[in-house]
Amino acid sequence: MAKSNFDLPDIDTCIERLKLVSKQTTASAVMRWLGLPESTYSNWKRRGSINYDRVIEGLLRQNVSLDWLFAPNVELFYPNVSLTVTEKDGVAYSTPSVADTLKALEFVEPIMEQHQVPMTEQNRQFMAETFFKRRGDAMLLETALHQVALALATAQKEK
Repeated sequence: MAKSNFDLPDIDTCIERLKLVSKQTTASAVMRWLGLPESTYSNWKRRGSINYDRVIEGLLRQNVSLDWLFAPNVELFYPNVSLTVTEKDGVAYSTPSVADTLKALEFVEPIMEQHQVPMTEQNRQFMAETFFKRRGDAMLLETALHQVALALATAQKEK
């Protein structure tokens, strides 16, 4: 297996970052927050290595993104398509379900009304697409700028 050019955080850095996100003050409290035995930290410290798979499992259980722990301040690529891995076909592209689309429209239509955006199919589709590009409650700056540029270009064409 080839060595990565990317260094994973050491145990002290990892614990400090985990304290921030978990709002815990001790390593043993962080372990509990991750759903791990309190003795896990002392075992990692003694061995001088971290079982990152356990950290990842704990963060995902807590619904916390992995980006900030493993790649803070790194501009990462996020594919704009939804990918689903299936045993039969390998990778398949999926579109949002009707329920997800209705949820998106329920969220974006009041915003459109607030800003007096015409309720055209194109505008609703654009807003729903923007909704689906979010990451948690945020959006990557590059994605947001592309969406604003698209909106401005669309508005310019309509004049």
